[in-house]
Amino acid sequence: DYLQRGHINRIVDNLILQKRIRPLAMVLIQNGGNRRMLEYSCSDVTLDLLRHAVLPLAQEKLNLLSPRKEPYGILGASMGGLMALYTGLRLPKYFGRVLSQSGAFFAPDLTSIIGDLVCHLPPPPGMNLWMDVGRLEFLLPGNRRMHRLLMQKGYHHAYREYPGGHNYTSWSNDLSRGLEALFG
Repeated sequence: DYLQRGHINRIVDNLILQKRIRPLAMVLIQNGGNRRMLEYSCSDVTLDLLRHAVLPLAQEKLNLLSPRKEPYGILGASMGGLMALYTGLRLPKYFGRVLSQSGAFFAPDLTSIIGDLVCHLPPPPGMNLWMDVGRLEFLLPGNRRMHRLLMQKGYHHAYREYPGGHNYTSWSNDLSRGLEALFG
């Protein structure tokens, strides 16, 4: 969706061309369609897929630095934003840069372990987190709550609210700010 609806390839290419971010490689994974909620609900199966299948394949096919030298980034929107932060918390040695757009942290009818992890674990050393959310969307209160919790627990993060809703137009319009903060 970030590729087809958010045009992330154009955004990244333009940022690199303008020297606002350094060159980077991207691996984009199609979500599981009707299994998306299960896949993105703080799933250890998804973490295993990333660590044991996606990363080795990317390292084999792309010219990547070792995550020990420089941690990789992970991003997502809505449920993907929740999963991006969960991944950063659970696999910080691999994914030390997290970009969460409109994260479904405390969404109605969704119970998640994310709040407990932030409350009870120390911030991962070196983790860099960017969060943004639209002021016109239903996930705004949950993002504000997560932002306050992260501040209370001493997490290094940036938080931004923008005039927009819960959609790829809003996310792609704000994406460059997060990418610059994490990869500038």
